[in-house]
Amino acid sequence: MTKFLSFILLLFCATFQAQNDQIQTQEITVEDIKAQLENKTLSSKTRIDNLLILGFDYITKSKDSAYYYLENALSLSKVENDSFNIIRAYNRFSELEKYFEDDSKTLKYADSALQYASVTNQKHFPGIAYSYRNKGLAYNYLERFDLSLESFLSANRFLLKDTQDDETKTYLAENYTDLASIYASIDNNETALECIKKALAISIPINAYWEIGDSYEFMFAHYFQEKQYPLAQKYIDSAQTMYAKVNNLQGIQFLDKYRAEIYLKQDKPDLAIPIYDALLQLDKKDSIAYILTEGYTFLSKAYTKKNKFELAARYLDSARIQASISENLSHLISIASQQAKIYKNKRQLGRGIVELQKILANENIEFFQESKKDLYKQLSDLHTLNKDSKNALLSLNEYHRIKDSLRAILQKNKFNVIQSEFNYNELSAKLDAREAQLQVSKAEQQRARDNTYFTVVVLGLIVIFFIISFYRQKKLNPIKRENLIAKQEVLSIKQEALDAQVSFKNKQITDFAIHISEKNELLEKIKTKLKEVKVINDTHKTVVKDTIHFINNDIDQNKEKIQLYQQVKQTNDSFRAKIDQLYSNLNEKEKKVATMLRLGQPSKQIALQLGISAASVDNYRYNLRKKMEVPKGHSLKDFIKKI
Repeated sequence: MTKFLSFILLLFCATFQAQNDQIQTQEITVEDIKAQLENKTLSSKTRIDNLLILGFDYITKSKDSAYYYLENALSLSKVENDSFNIIRAYNRFSELEKYFEDDSKTLKYADSALQYASVTNQKHFPGIAYSYRNKGLAYNYLERFDLSLESFLSANRFLLKDTQDDETKTYLAENYTDLASIYASIDNNETALECIKKALAISIPINAYWEIGDSYEFMFAHYFQEKQYPLAQKYIDSAQTMYAKVNNLQGIQFLDKYRAEIYLKQDKPDLAIPIYDALLQLDKKDSIAYILTEGYTFLSKAYTKKNKFELAARYLDSARIQASISENLSHLISIASQQAKIYKNKRQLGRGIVELQKILANENIEFFQESKKDLYKQLSDLHTLNKDSKNALLSLNEYHRIKDSLRAILQKNKFNVIQSEFNYNELSAKLDAREAQLQVSKAEQQRARDNTYFTVVVLGLIVIFFIISFYRQKKLNPIKRENLIAKQEVLSIKQEALDAQVSFKNKQITDFAIHISEKNELLEKIKTKLKEVKVINDTHKTVVKDTIHFINNDIDQNKEKIQLYQQVKQTNDSFRAKIDQLYSNLNEKEKKVATMLRLGQPSKQIALQLGISAASVDNYRYNLRKKMEVPKGHSLKDFIKKI
């Protein structure tokens, strides 16, 4: 079970980031990206993206090249103070070390990524989740299931916070499958199956065939461990169907190997051998030592089942040659165990005992307690057949000692996992409460700042008003006041005539406003009728929508005109009297422009209302400044508003 689960976790990990970068690289080649990097005018953002893509591409090709590109991407991201890409770079380093099975460095780089992450920045959430995922996988390989569980739960926490698009749902499905593997490793199969159900519930609606296949592959491993081989075969078929949809040839081949394993467990070597033999021919093309070792060892087991010991021995010799290249102790253990089985079937019990004792003497066997337990059981059986009851009992006692030790470790792991779940839930509750408090605190601080700014602005305006009023009063000397009184008497007669004219103009404005209001009512009725029209044709729908939009704009403009005319009417009664009294040298057009400026209208709006060009408005503004003797450096609009 552990062997299958380890492979599943590694396969998830390898595809997780590959799917993320596939979109970026599907239209251009690696050589194209390298050529782009030669362009010195390339933006920093694009350069960082390209370096990260190259770094990931070289993970499976050249560790030195991958390190070179990722280091450049990280350095440039730090220069740009780009926390998002710093997180990406450290996560790629973590992926690199994970591929080369250096779990301590995998954890180190994942922690480095998390140091630059902000738990309040939604843009960082996918990167944070990916860092925790890498930590979860690394802790799983180190058999720290409590920390692995905690890491995967943290990853899910940030994925659930992120926008729930198909990509995020895909990562959630993968994480639930990983959580299932953790629970399965501590024999908590009920919870493991619940996690797989969640993974399938997420991945099936979005047609995430790869993730669906991974879930079915887990189900196969579960029923294989339970020795329910028909169900295991059923899920192999389901997983292969999903992998075929995404052209996952490697996954299909591994499932074929698992199918052969089932046939061997069912004592059907004649069905298992053709499958594995065909796959072995494909594996020879890649010449990967550890894969060839497993293939030759399997065929040796199969031929042993058929009592073809010479052929089984030859395959085992081939496996031994490949194992010397891969230098993997687990393979040496499998070879020694198989060799002992061959000797047992050939009744060469002494040689089988020596073979097992030799592998048990390896100083690194302590790291493979499960295998060591099985070897002692096998050794006890050989001693029993060899009628050596003393050594048989010693080997059996060692077998039970290791078995009890593993059971104690399993119970400890179960307790640690339960404790981790409790700690995680408690911490999550505290973090959620803290986030809520922070949001309330930020809102209160913002409200306080807004109130302070408003108070300061109001006080400032009051102070400015009193200062301006003081200086205006100070500048008005008695002589000017007498002159103003005299002018007022002279202008009073003119004012009566102007008042009559203004009254007439105001009546015209009122009539025009009424006309616009009636027009608006008519437009509203037309708009209502248009909305009641049932249009099926999409083109006609667009025409109706555009017409309604045009009517709304016209109504809004008419309302603005009504408001303007009302403002003009209110202003004319007082301001025009003052401006006629103080500046009799202004012509009618200049007075209208001055009135518009007092109302706060921009030049463009004045030009529209008076039916003149913007350039003409600028000329009138110049004449007003000159005739009204506006001091240099003062705003004409502010000067007029003070009249």
